[in-house]
Amino acid sequence: MTFAAQSDPISFDETVEVHYPTTVLERRHHGCEDLNTALYTLLKNLTEIHRDDRLENAIYSGRISTQGGYQTAKHRNFLERPEPAIAEFRDRILLPSVTRYLTEVFGQSASAIKPWIMGWANFLTAGDWQAPHMHPTTGNLASGVYYVRLPEAKDPPQGWIEFLNPHPISVHHGFTLTRRIEPEAGKLLLFPPYHIHYVHPFRGAGERAIIAFDVLKERPDLKLTF
Repeated sequence: MTFAAQSDPISFDETVEVHYPTTVLERRHHGCEDLNTALYTLLKNLTEIHRDDRLENAIYSGRISTQGGYQTAKHRNFLERPEPAIAEFRDRILLPSVTRYLTEVFGQSASAIKPWIMGWANFLTAGDWQAPHMHPTTGNLASGVYYVRLPEAKDPPQGWIEFLNPHPISVHHGFTLTRRIEPEAGKLLLFPPYHIHYVHPFRGAGERAIIAFDVLKERPDLKLTF
């Protein structure tokens, strides 16, 4: 049989999907120096009180990524502390950022989400770091970090957060294996909870104070104080 070319157009159906997105929001806040000073003072005081307390310093649990330094206890939600600086950070910086991120990721359905945010804080000094990890908590919609205070500028990547490419073979298409982001006081990052990341240690004088958090779909059935 001989094939004869036809002039009629060929029709088709088409769908374009993005599989397993890794959307990252990076928001820089300005005019928050006084707030950051208040948060730093709170974290420094908590560190001095609880650094050697095996119940109140989460690093002694052996089940977290933070290596050295101080991390607030897992049985407390740092964001529910009574200090005015915590409320100001939560209401003026954290919640608007979370709303923006959820809208970007979930579109119109984000308006129906009433998340509960679980927070903790770290106070690190020279040599402390965070090993590669992710945040697989049940019902977790997003994870994030806010930089309160950082040591003086160090040679990269000291103190930088680094994300691992979830699709390593994509390097054959021009993508890098990792993505480093420079920390900066007043900067907030939001990213998928499955996005593996770690923090490089820094050397020399200085302190690294941060607030980290998970955005949960609903409050878990846990006995938390505050």
